[in-house]
Amino acid sequence: MGGSINKVLVVISLAVCVYFFTAYGKESYPFYGDAMGYYMYLPSTFIYHNHKALDWLPADKHLDGSVRSYLKYLQKDTRTPKGYIIDKYTYGVAAMEMPFFFIAHGYEKIRGREANGYSAAYRIMLKVSSLFYALLGLIILYKVLTVFFNKNLSLTATLIILMGTNLFWFAFYQAGMAHVPLFFLYALLIYATIRIHKKPVNFWFIVAGLAAGFITLIRPADIICLLIPLLYNVYNKDTITKKMAFIKQNYKGVIAFIIACILPLIPQMLYWKKFAGSYMYYSYGKETFNWLDPHIFAGLFSFSNGWLIYTPVMVFSLLGFLLYKRIKPFAWVLLILFPVYTYMIYSWYCYYYINGLGSRPMINIYPLLERKFYWKFVYSLLFLFFMSLNISYSLQEARGILISEESNSMYNFHMLYKMNADYKDLVLYDVQQVQPEDNAIEKVKSLACENYEDSESTRYVPDLTGRSKYVYHMQDDEEYHPKTIIVKYNKELFRGTDWLKCSGTFLCTRPYLYFKHILTLDIRRGEKTISWSGCKIDNKIGLADSGANSNEYSLSHLFLNKWGNVYFFVKVPQGLVDGDQIRLDVWNIGKQEMFFDNICLELYKNKK
Repeated sequence: MGGSINKVLVVISLAVCVYFFTAYGKESYPFYGDAMGYYMYLPSTFIYHNHKALDWLPADKHLDGSVRSYLKYLQKDTRTPKGYIIDKYTYGVAAMEMPFFFIAHGYEKIRGREANGYSAAYRIMLKVSSLFYALLGLIILYKVLTVFFNKNLSLTATLIILMGTNLFWFAFYQAGMAHVPLFFLYALLIYATIRIHKKPVNFWFIVAGLAAGFITLIRPADIICLLIPLLYNVYNKDTITKKMAFIKQNYKGVIAFIIACILPLIPQMLYWKKFAGSYMYYSYGKETFNWLDPHIFAGLFSFSNGWLIYTPVMVFSLLGFLLYKRIKPFAWVLLILFPVYTYMIYSWYCYYYINGLGSRPMINIYPLLERKFYWKFVYSLLFLFFMSLNISYSLQEARGILISEESNSMYNFHMLYKMNADYKDLVLYDVQQVQPEDNAIEKVKSLACENYEDSESTRYVPDLTGRSKYVYHMQDDEEYHPKTIIVKYNKELFRGTDWLKCSGTFLCTRPYLYFKHILTLDIRRGEKTISWSGCKIDNKIGLADSGANSNEYSLSHLFLNKWGNVYFFVKVPQGLVDGDQIRLDVWNIGKQEMFFDNICLELYKNKK
């Protein structure tokens, strides 16, 4: 019976994976952010030979404009003491992508194409590399599980890791990140460790050493992976003695392990020595660990990329710690490494890890956390629910209606299993208040409106559309609009009202990278802010107006050089007192040019 269920699960899982990849993953663009940083060692080494200045690329290679812009962003603040601009990432992921790079490079050469390192062939093979290492890692994980459990349970648990966690996202959509190769390497290290202790031959010592070396190379903080072979089969005083004897008896294998572990590090150390001046070099600049201020609870449970919020199926792995005595060989590995690893990754300055559904560094140690699941009815329903939730989140992220590192509980629950968004949904994502229906409210009065018609500033420029006389031109040296709208709260004025409407008409001229312009509502009592709401502007231009297509309602939507209305509602806060300041402003957080007009603050009430 169990075998039949697993066959059905395998077929369903494959169908979902194929659908998701063909519908969304194959069109995703991998050459940006961290993935670009890991990968660019390959074209830099084998095509451009520009290690001294990675921000330079020849003008005649017909490179996509986004490649150049991302490259400039990645090289920000990475100039070494010797004056070179280097890659802040290590070469480890690139080394694992190298066979796939050469396949794409050979294909481009054979076809007589430009072979510039960033064309469609390279993008496709980068995706194939993620699929390859995910599949290989899952196969090895299955083999690890069969050492302790029967085949049916092992296959079920392996499928849950694929379909119920954010490994699914990085395998089938966001290719090029480090986490899939690290998942494979951790699985390989665990499997090699088991083989070493079963039959200590040099081959498995070398495999384990290479796996540990590449793990450390890719993420130096993951050097704690060495605890896996060191603490395996150690769970009491007697086993400590046996472990010491094992190391002594197999010292040649241990030496082979150490050499194999060091080998992958040598090219990186030589690279740093040549271009940074020292064999050990911290290339991340001001990005660092805050060891005295970890954000463990937020990292695990926040709707802003919290691990267990977006990968709830792993709750069962954590509960499995109560049963650690049933897998004694890994008892100390789990009880020591997992808390240390958790503390480490949530001590990182960006503990919510932008991109990816949930805490992406946790993917690395899924092979360690996976264990026996009891395939009974209640658990089956929970597993199916959690897997469907993971797939739903993945679809929403791929469709642009979820950005997990910026999300919140109200939005997630509101959008549960929804595959399309509307304007009010996008506003809810920002202001965390459900927006009122148009036919359920009515306008009471206008509190203030700035239309820039008096031309008192050189920043007031003619409105070429003819809608009005002037509009305001915010330039990249302004962080805030200089004419903040300020209204003082008055009990009589606000009597019988329920909503504040903030609105404006906007035009953006440049694409944003991370920071969008924001229309902000700040309510202050003296110098203290008692309520703050902000609605992103750039991704809503053109969506509040009629005529937008359903597929345009995306959190990453962008309409350049076109005017559009943007508005949001906020409930009038309870407990306001006379004299409280209600301030409506435009925040140019990314310091980029934009134009706007008719910034207005209005009062509305619910219809009876």
